[in-house]
Amino acid sequence: MNSATSKPHVVFMNMAATGHMNPTLPVVSELTARGCKVTYFVEDTMRAVVEAAGATWRSFRYPESDFTGILRNPSDFARLTAAELLAAGVPEDAKLSEYGFPFSLVYNAQLVLPKLLEDLRSLDPPPAVIVYEPFLACARVAAHVLAVPCVSLYTMPGPGVFVAAEKMIVNVESRPWVKQPQQWIIREYGFDLFEQGALMEFYSPFQNLVTTIDTLYAPPASKHQLERFGHFPFKCDGTGAPSLSLGETSAQQQSLTESLQAGEFSTAQLSLDGIRHARSSGKRVVLISLGTVATGRMWNETLPAWSNDDDRDAGTRRMWEYTGKEFCQFVYQQCFEAFGSDPNLLVVVAMGSNGQEALEDLPPVPPNFVLRPAVPQLELLPLLDGFITHGGANSTHEALALGIPLVIVPVFGDQIYIADKVAHCGAGVSFRYPLRTLSVASIRSALDATLQAETGHRDAAQQLAGQLASAGGIAAAVDSILEVVRSHEDTDKPSPRTFGEALPNLLAPSVGRNQVRRNIKPSNGADTGGIIVEGQSQHDAK
Repeated sequence: MNSATSKPHVVFMNMAATGHMNPTLPVVSELTARGCKVTYFVEDTMRAVVEAAGATWRSFRYPESDFTGILRNPSDFARLTAAELLAAGVPEDAKLSEYGFPFSLVYNAQLVLPKLLEDLRSLDPPPAVIVYEPFLACARVAAHVLAVPCVSLYTMPGPGVFVAAEKMIVNVESRPWVKQPQQWIIREYGFDLFEQGALMEFYSPFQNLVTTIDTLYAPPASKHQLERFGHFPFKCDGTGAPSLSLGETSAQQQSLTESLQAGEFSTAQLSLDGIRHARSSGKRVVLISLGTVATGRMWNETLPAWSNDDDRDAGTRRMWEYTGKEFCQFVYQQCFEAFGSDPNLLVVVAMGSNGQEALEDLPPVPPNFVLRPAVPQLELLPLLDGFITHGGANSTHEALALGIPLVIVPVFGDQIYIADKVAHCGAGVSFRYPLRTLSVASIRSALDATLQAETGHRDAAQQLAGQLASAGGIAAAVDSILEVVRSHEDTDKPSPRTFGEALPNLLAPSVGRNQVRRNIKPSNGADTGGIIVEGQSQHDAK
């Protein structure tokens, strides 16, 4: 790309998960507003929102399956053929719980890379940079093969939210459906994913944009993180604050005039006018949302193995022994009993598509509860007095950007870190071990604490809101992406050489694609692996 005559072509790669998609959409819009061409590889279920943001949509392609995205849901894996799974190292008798997401991420790369590289090479103009979700091994390999820089856009607070024991790392990386595709990628493309990465941690040596702020950032912390990518650059830009989302469009928001239909589960759109009326009549409005994973993808599945460990007594169930349905019902029941008799509260619950089923075996819905599958969260947040959340990164940052203190009931992954960090900052209450600590009395006490000015939670949340506002946001993220492009262009320019210096290279015999792999070097000086010649590694000569 000649920067003097054209704008860079930016390629995004992501998986079809709301929390991972939402922060990328305004970045896409800002890039296109600046004249850049953007192509977005993601599952076809996200095509409409990607195109609405201004990007050209492209699918991931598989050898035999017609699936178009990154494997996550049980139904995704069901669309793969037995031959595809066997070729990726998955034996016929393996259980989905063993080879499913996230253990699928490396063989997922093996399955999509041949066609992905074909599609990337066909783009016009060629990609200048790849911006990607760092769970995606395929993106890291593709950038290496095409010799273009890459930038990860991380929607969690930082690598430190995943601190796995070294024994677990060894166990995961030795599984045949992880080890075999890892070795295949080394043979085909000369790139070892685990030399400077780990499962779900395929960060970039060029730049890693983290959607949080420095106060909430979790840097690399474990031994393997520090050794493999502790020297990589990570930059907090605050892009987790409210912006474009996968929720309802503005046109839909303008038509929300239905009644609140409290005391029952309803699929009608939530009336924001009804919420405003409730506030004007003196009611405090509270939102309860447990996210999209526990209420959706994991509804009938046991929660992930990296779920919250309650350190419970022998003979009692742990978090990862609960299904999403069971855990949600546990939380809903405590909230029904804690808030159902308070005439001064209006409680809105975003329950997901399984909301009606969630009410099975629960007490009757209290008359001051408004139950919906989904709500227009960004539009609803400014009308809230309190927020009981699972602590997802998007929900947390969206609320804190408005200075709303939080009651966090974490389920798994980064939610646990976020809950504790927000509580440490004084901006909310953390139920770090919900099965042990969450009760009718404790959830009521926690909400009361965030509603009362004298507790200081709202002041602390306002302080974090100020930090989010000054972090740079979308504009800073786009500046960082374009700076990586410019730095790579400057680094890639050939320096003047004498004929004598060039002669050895001119006379050198040509080699096949599997014999030499040249890694580009990022502007920050991080080593990307040098040159691999017939299995031996040696660094680029300056």
